[in-house]
Amino acid sequence: MKTFHVSVAMILALLLWTPAETAAQSSRTVAVVEVDRPAKRKIRRKKRRAVRRTLRKLPRGTRTIVWRNVNYYPVRGRYYLARRGVYVRAFPPVGFRIRRLAVKPIRLVVRSRTFWFAEGVFYKKADDGFEVVPTPVGAVVPELPEEAEAIDMNGLASYELNDAIYREVADGYEIIELLDE
Repeated sequence: MKTFHVSVAMILALLLWTPAETAAQSSRTVAVVEVDRPAKRKIRRKKRRAVRRTLRKLPRGTRTIVWRNVNYYPVRGRYYLARRGVYVRAFPPVGFRIRRLAVKPIRLVVRSRTFWFAEGVFYKKADDGFEVVPTPVGAVVPELPEEAEAIDMNGLASYELNDAIYREVADGYEIIELLDE
């Protein structure tokens, strides 16, 4: 019985005697502030289709186009860059100029501006041919190249191609958003 009284007394002493640091810690209050930030869209990639994005060698007669000290190799309307012994599919940058397109482009009018679309790239007519322009949001293209990648964007089935997000609409595919670099 005596041990019981001693243990109760020790427990009471420990409860009543708290160091100053513990008391100071328990008296602090934390204010939680909610910040209203725009929600980032979740993009989930679906199964990738087997698409040929590289070439081991270029077809005969392929001419190099040099733009800002970078060699581009046009093959059937697509552009390739030399990387580690193979040629990798690349999209030409904005401002890139070419005299004529190897494939027949599709003429599109977006907000009273005329664009030409071929193999995932938008062009405008220039004095000496065609010039690559930024992708216009809201444009509707009848079909996408085979390397357009199917993605799931917040439950919405979409496609990604050349840093643009496309969604399927009645007459083709509409550009709904551009990806940040």
